Amino acid sequence: MLPPITNQKWKELALGQNQYQFQMLAAKILMNRIKQSTKADPSPQNVSKCIQELFDFFLKNEKLAQKDISQLFG
Repeated sequence: MLPPITNQKWKELALGQNQYQFQMLAAKILMNRIKQSTKADPSPQNVSKCIQELFDFFLKNEKLAQKDISQLFG
């Protein structure tokens, strides 16, 4: 089950503080883009936007990304 968007791990993930190697190719690509975005613009507004994008992606692809979700959020 996907944790709520308020879970601190979403922010850590968006900021690249988690070095997890994703199994799902689409998640790998998204994470590279999110990390670049938050590195270039670490403002709270941009980080919030990136967290929302990550959450929406995993919500939409929850069944396909179950292994990654389990590893990230235990």
